[in-house]
Amino acid sequence: MTFQLISEEELQQTLGVTSVEISSSALGGKVLGCSDEWFAGAENLIKPGPAQSMKGQYGPNGALYDGWETRRHNPTHDWAIIRLGPAGGGRITGFDVDTTTFSGNEGPAAAVYGAYLPNDDREIGPDDQAWEEVLPEIPCGPFAHHIYAFSDPNGTKSAYTHVKLLMIPDGGISRLRVYGVIQVPPVGHGMSEKGVPGHPELNTLDLAHVLNGGRVVFTNDQHFGVGSNILLPGRGKDMSDGWETKRSRQPNHHDWVVVRLGEPGVLNYVEVDTIHFLGNFPESFVLDGCSYEAPGDVPPDHHDLKSSNWTQLVSRTKLGPGKQHFFEVQKEARSKIITHVRFAMFPDGGIKRLRVIGRRANALSKAGYSTDDQRATLPEVALPVI
Repeated sequence: MTFQLISEEELQQTLGVTSVEISSSALGGKVLGCSDEWFAGAENLIKPGPAQSMKGQYGPNGALYDGWETRRHNPTHDWAIIRLGPAGGGRITGFDVDTTTFSGNEGPAAAVYGAYLPNDDREIGPDDQAWEEVLPEIPCGPFAHHIYAFSDPNGTKSAYTHVKLLMIPDGGISRLRVYGVIQVPPVGHGMSEKGVPGHPELNTLDLAHVLNGGRVVFTNDQHFGVGSNILLPGRGKDMSDGWETKRSRQPNHHDWVVVRLGEPGVLNYVEVDTIHFLGNFPESFVLDGCSYEAPGDVPPDHHDLKSSNWTQLVSRTKLGPGKQHFFEVQKEARSKIITHVRFAMFPDGGIKRLRVIGRRANALSKAGYSTDDQRATLPEVALPVI
């Protein structure tokens, strides 16, 4: 396995498109243990968002930091064990060892090990035989992101559920961001999947959900909140964990985000949640879908709202503040296999979540639903009532 050091700009163009931050507590990541956290807790390593300066703030053990900091003079190394968020783990594609809140007390070097233990009842310690080296020892400097991506775009060949961070020999690290590809859960095991007894091919689930393998592959503006937030679990805590763009001043402006579904699907309805967005929700939106399996993750005409390669799923519709909105996919679009959806909002604003509910196209095909006419006769799916 060969890694290469990349810049923050390259991160957005590579790992930011192909991968998900699978270590984040927003996805359920947990710190299971550490060797020491005298000055600052290891749970800070996986907090969402950038590490914040706490300059001038002190606690009983000394200066406070938004990061993990251990006491001085360790003769070997400190360690922290993290359970990655997805239940089945993920195939790791890169790391960001972030020291942006530490200078003079940063960890001078780091290394990362991985283990695959999908059974959470199995405890793992720092010396367990299951660990294998994933990122060899790298030098770390102060106030910096140390971003490493696999030279092989396929990354590691197997999934990991746990990582062990070594800080060599001691000091502070602000964040450890582990990027990876989430394994698509098998039929019956998707996040919030609704089963149909005797007919699992008719199960419905949110095909855009990050834990079902969905990921944002393009966002035109992320001034106040990143596009990938819209696929996170739950409804979040405030505007910071949604997607919000800057105010536009141009006529006919729109902002858009493109989502690659976890797997191709036949879609039924969508949810647009504007909770916490009260004076800054979009006036309206359009949702389109396409089937795109060419090399690369972003359809080349994603910017063109008039492109004939995209099928309109929901026509331009008004939105309201602070609520869940549910919209049926247009009837003529329910027979099409969709791999990507494009959410365009007018003229700007913010939303918290986008849910895209449908059925797995591959499961339908295996069960004999192999033509558009047959798919059009699938049982209807009722909109939720809240």
